[in-house]
Amino acid sequence: MTSQLSDFTSLFTAMNIALRGICTPDQVEHTLTSSFEAVVHGLEAKRAALFLVKYTQPSICLHALCQQGFSKQNVDAIQYGDKRVPDTALSQVWKTVANDSGARASMAAGMSEFVSIPAEASERDQKFLCVPVRDSVMDRIEAVVHLEWEQPADPAFDDTAVMWVNNYCLALSHVIGFLRDSEQKVPGEGIPVPRRKNAPELIGNSAHILTLRQELHESYIQAADVPEPDPILILGEKGTGKDLVARYIHAYSARHDRPFIAVNCAEITDELAAARFFGHRRGSFTGSLANEPGFFRAADHGVLFLDEIGELSLRAQATLLRVLENRTIVPVGETRESRVDLQVILATNRDPEKAVADGLIRADLFDRFGTQVIRLAPLRERPEDIPVLISHFLAYHEQRTQKKVLGFHPDVMRMMVGYSWPGNVRELARACSSLITHCKPGSNIDSAMLNRFLPQIAKKDWNPKAAHLLVGGDIAMRDALKMVGREMILSSLRQHNWNIRSARQSLGLPKTTFRRYVQEFGIDIQPRNERVSSKGMAFVD
Repeated sequence: MTSQLSDFTSLFTAMNIALRGICTPDQVEHTLTSSFEAVVHGLEAKRAALFLVKYTQPSICLHALCQQGFSKQNVDAIQYGDKRVPDTALSQVWKTVANDSGARASMAAGMSEFVSIPAEASERDQKFLCVPVRDSVMDRIEAVVHLEWEQPADPAFDDTAVMWVNNYCLALSHVIGFLRDSEQKVPGEGIPVPRRKNAPELIGNSAHILTLRQELHESYIQAADVPEPDPILILGEKGTGKDLVARYIHAYSARHDRPFIAVNCAEITDELAAARFFGHRRGSFTGSLANEPGFFRAADHGVLFLDEIGELSLRAQATLLRVLENRTIVPVGETRESRVDLQVILATNRDPEKAVADGLIRADLFDRFGTQVIRLAPLRERPEDIPVLISHFLAYHEQRTQKKVLGFHPDVMRMMVGYSWPGNVRELARACSSLITHCKPGSNIDSAMLNRFLPQIAKKDWNPKAAHLLVGGDIAMRDALKMVGREMILSSLRQHNWNIRSARQSLGLPKTTFRRYVQEFGIDIQPRNERVSSKGMAFVD
């Protein structure tokens, strides 16, 4: 049997169209259709379809962007999840989607019965390929490529064809990312939110920020308005804006004209915890020279923000149990209970369930504040927000320093978007402040300035989540190919749990070629392996 990649011209054209589509995001749908048609021709597939996965609430559906050889009845049945669809091979499209945990959680009731239809033969014995296209930013399936072989005499697609289609789908994922961005309905846009004076802004255009803004106004802010509301827990790494979200809830809730008290729990000692939280009478202990209300009474009818709750000792945490349960306090030196009505917001950069297991957070305390949880994504997971944040910080620091600069050079902007920002938005804000402070009026912030004051940004590995943003604009085809190649290797490594041999073989690369690409693309794999070569590069292969 000859190789199924005999029509190299069509296959090269398909990949070339897909890569060109990365650089022309305004023509995404045409790119996908043209590229897929070339794939079908190159593999001489009898029937083929490209289905986009549409995530809606409360379920998901499929949309056939292009198809060849299928009846309208079959395509419609697959799009809407009709369990009676007679085409067993085509039903594998839904099975492929169902294997993704993120998609399974969104499936409509009864869909599990549909996706569990048994195939007449094993997938390897059938003459079709059903390959998911994963979005590395959203970490979910965004499309499915379905191909059926032309010649009945051949038992299945050979390994070379399978490898090529998998690599094609990796490239296609970047193009589909642009389609998702162009079609995305902005959550919260229809919610009328008059801007309140001195209210903080939630800056960003990513799906995470838009969804967060919607959930805050539809759920958490309304919940804060009721008497004696339940506590809210905000989770997120350092610098993700937990304090900002707490102030946002206060600013837009009915408690906005009452106090907002912020407390750093890392500064609370065991001996003074009760007095700091609940107040004390003068003379109740050494050094108590005056009556103090304590944080809870000071924030009564307002919002109390307890930051870094995971840094509070277990003994100090015990002082909070009663007030979170019964909303009553007893100041030090008094015997009479006082009732408080306030919104308590707690925050930590720890994983609370792991902290409970490790004995760092009391399980009974977590039971009291773990019912309403807001999770903030790190900046590396939402690189779409970096340009708008940079624009915001640029305007702010220009006004602060009374200095007008020409902005960030495109190369600098690209490096900042591609940086992972371990310190999150706080680190980005400080970086912008430093660059604008040192920039001369009327000049732009160029690569030389970035390398001088923030060399770590230019030297670090690219953030793979930002790949679809880095290849836009006027970037050369050679650079686009390099970026896509780097993302393909990283995606394969992640898919194979950083097993180098498995990742290399899935890409069809010899060991020396794979090693050269890893070094050329600056991929750091040493921490994930045990044996290190003489040049410092680790390879367990």
